[in-house]
Amino acid sequence: MGNNIVLPYSGHIPGGISVGTDVVISGRVPHSASVFSLNLCVGPTYNQGCALHFNPRFDQNQVVRNHMQGGNWGTEETHGGFPFRRGMGFEIHMKVTHQGYKITINHRHFCDFHHRLPKESVQYIYIEGDLQVNFIQFRGGTSVPTPAFPAVPAYQPAAPSYPPAPAYPTGPSYPPAPAYPPAPAYPSGGVGPIYNPPVPFTTAIPGGVYPGKIIYITGIPNPNPSRFTVNIMCGPSEGYDISLHCDVRFNYGNDYNMVIRTHMQGGNYGPEEKHQNYFPFVPNASFEMMILVEQNGFKIAVNNQHFTEMYHRIQPIQRATHVSVNGDLRLSQVRFQ
Repeated sequence: MGNNIVLPYSGHIPGGISVGTDVVISGRVPHSASVFSLNLCVGPTYNQGCALHFNPRFDQNQVVRNHMQGGNWGTEETHGGFPFRRGMGFEIHMKVTHQGYKITINHRHFCDFHHRLPKESVQYIYIEGDLQVNFIQFRGGTSVPTPAFPAVPAYQPAAPSYPPAPAYPTGPSYPPAPAYPPAPAYPSGGVGPIYNPPVPFTTAIPGGVYPGKIIYITGIPNPNPSRFTVNIMCGPSEGYDISLHCDVRFNYGNDYNMVIRTHMQGGNYGPEEKHQNYFPFVPNASFEMMILVEQNGFKIAVNNQHFTEMYHRIQPIQRATHVSVNGDLRLSQVRFQ
C-alpha cells in the first residue's frame, strides 16, 4: 500500500478509545528522517492535551514518550533503546490496557506507558514529522483508509422494523467534491454531542438546515446487519417529506454493500442514486458519517473520506428540520456544527 495519508494528519476517533482498543499504524521511515511523532490527543493536535506522545528522534537515538496537559509537557520517558532505522518499514501497535498503553514495534514489545490523562479524554490521533503512513487502524474502531476486521459471527438479523424504500431507476452520477471542513473539537461554536442515543432516534437539527451546516453521526453497525437508514426530514416523524434518505444496505433485498440515496415527497420516493466508488461500512466496526449541507446539495463523507453527494431535490432547503436514524446499528454520538 502506498503513502495514502498526507502529514501532518489529524483524525477524529469515532467513539474514542477504551480498554482493548489496539491503535495500529503502518508506514515507512524515509532515508532522510530526523524526527516524527504519533499522538493520542484530546483535540485535533496535542496543544489541546495529549495522553500519549510517541516521539522517535533519530539524531538522538531515542524514543521519547510523554504527555501534555494545560500546555505543559510532563516528564519524558526514554528507556528501551531505539528500534527504528532510516529506510525501515514498521507496524506499531498501541494497545490500551487498564494501566496504560502497551507498545509493540514489528510485533516485538517495546515499552509500556502508564496513563497520565484519562483514556476517555482521547478523541483524536495526530501524526507529524518524517514518515510515510500507509494506514491507521483502530481495531474494534475505524480504519483509514481500508478496514481489516475479523469475521463476525453468523446469525440471523432481526427483521427490519421500518418499511423498505421502493426500487427506482438509478439517478445521475455527479463528480466528487472532496473539500470538507475539519471536524471540530468540542466545546465549540456548535451544539454539544448527544451520546449513545437509542435507536430508532429522531432529533431536531439545532438552527435548522442551511449551507455550511454539518451533521455528524457516529455508530457501530450490528454484527451481520441487514440495513440502517439516515433521514434528513421536514418534520419530526414518519409521513413528513424527506430531503435526504440515505439507506445503507449490507444485505437487503437484491442489494449487497450498497448505499441508496433518494428523497421522499408527498409520500412517494424519488429516483434512487446508487453510484459509489467503495462501500465504507463494516459490521461491528465504528464509523463516522459527516453530512455537509451546501448550496446545491448534500455532501457525505465517511471516516474523513469523501463518499458521495446528492443535489437538493426539496426546496427551499430550510424545510428540513430533523434528522432520524433507524435500523441495525448502535449509535455512539450525534452532533452538529
